[in-house]
This record gives sequence, structure tokens and C-alpha cells, in this order.
Amino acid sequence: MEYRFEQGNFADARVVRTRVFMEEQGFANEFDDVDEDPRTVHVTMYDADGALVGCARTFPDPDHTDEPGRWVFGRLAVLPEARHGGRGAALLAESERLARAAGAVEMHLHAQCRVTSFYELVGYEQYGPVELDEHVEHIWMRKTL
Repeated sequence: MEYRFEQGNFADARVVRTRVFMEEQGFANEFDDVDEDPRTVHVTMYDADGALVGCARTFPDPDHTDEPGRWVFGRLAVLPEARHGGRGAALLAESERLARAAGAVEMHLHAQCRVTSFYELVGYEQYGPVELDEHVEHIWMRKTL
């Protein structure tokens, strides 16, 4: 499949995240200050016809500034009509590539527990306790890049 990625198109990322996280999954607090941080890399994905299909974001970990190579990945979302074609894995790989190019050596993410197997397939490992993010169980995961 052919994909095209863009960086910095927060308007399109907002469309995907609103539809997936707020409308489909019921999250109320989807957007935060990280979205406006100039270090945050917003990645959007488009199919061969130019249709928006998904998004993700990654950024240097603001809670671990003493570890400059530690980055956080998140907000991976693929529109329902575009799922199950490897697009989520492609978005993750592109986000990891961009983070590595910016100096990341380790990626952390706060995964919904129901999708941890997806991340484990590409080398992430779980750590820490299960936590609620709004109404959904999440757990931290990490990977050396």
C-alpha cells in the first residue's frame, strides 16, 4: 500500500483524534499543552488518493529532561474505515524514525491495555502499574530505538 506522511499538520491530526478518541471512544480531555509545544512532532498519514487515514504524535519526555534521548509516543489513531491494513504500524514506524532523527534513543508510551499486544509485536515492553486514563485502563511501555 502507498502512504504519504506529513509532519506538523495538527489540523488534520485534530480531525482524526476527535473522531477516534472523543466520538468513538468517549474521551473528554483529548487535547493538551503538549499539542502546542514546538518540539512535538505531529504525524498525519494519507492514502494513495490523498485521503486522511490516521495520525500520531511524539515528543521529548518533559518529565525526564535529564534524559534527552527519552521520548514519548502517543495519540496513535486510524480512522475506522482505514483500519486493519497495517497503517497503525506504519504510523508508529514513521514516528520512531522521526524521533530517532531528532535524537531519541528510547521511546515510551502509555498504551490502552487492550492494544498492548500490538506494541509488543514491534518490540515494546510493559512496565509499571495499570492506570486509568479517564475511563480506560492504560499501562506504560518502552522500547530502545
